Amino acid sequence: MTPPPAGFSWLDTLKAVRRPGPPPPGLVAVAAVLVTGCLVTILALAGLGQAWYDNPHRFFGERKAGTYLSFLNLVATGAMAAVIARRLGPVPFARFWRLAAIGFVWLGCDDLFTLHEQIDRGVHAVLGWDPEDPITDHLDDVIVAGYGVLALLLAHRYRVELARLTWMHLVLGGAFGLFTGMVVADFRHWSKTLEDGLKVLSGTLIFVGFVATRLQLAQLQLCPAANLLPLRLSRRTQ
Repeated sequence: MTPPPAGFSWLDTLKAVRRPGPPPPGLVAVAAVLVTGCLVTILALAGLGQAWYDNPHRFFGERKAGTYLSFLNLVATGAMAAVIARRLGPVPFARFWRLAAIGFVWLGCDDLFTLHEQIDRGVHAVLGWDPEDPITDHLDDVIVAGYGVLALLLAHRYRVELARLTWMHLVLGGAFGLFTGMVVADFRHWSKTLEDGLKVLSGTLIFVGFVATRLQLAQLQLCPAANLLPLRLSRRTQ
């Protein structure tokens, strides 16, 4: 396989995503098992909630089974990022994955313990703001949006290295689509069960995307230090 160019082009990146080539060995099987297992679990929880409590959302929401599933997804994704960073070794690109590992573990803890909401309440208490104020009441939403902005800035910094991970882009594109559906379901107040189900499934796809990265890096033989020279050069040309 020819090495990727040292420069960066959004057009070339989009072309590569449209024609990613065969998936890394094992990716389809892993994705099928994880996504199927996630769907079965979501449907089972909704079905049990409906059958036992006449409420399909009974096992979703804060500190419920659905939340623990989401927490496990995020922590597992962080662990996979740490594995990728360790496999890459002492190269600049490994810093991206170390930061991603920390970020996803934080997101998991935030999801389980509602840290952003506690920060919201703490800021209101310290500054003496009215927690019901129509403007400052959305501080927790601003905090969550800030997570996304930080992730985009980090991805932009390592855009050259990330551009070659086409299968990760494809899978994360699907995760983003599900996340968008979750936001729409929340905004339109369609169904909390649908909303949380899409959230858990999106998290599963993010983990699959990181698995795709691990497999593709191994396939491209970018992990040994001798083969990571193109990554170092690409960082210097930005």
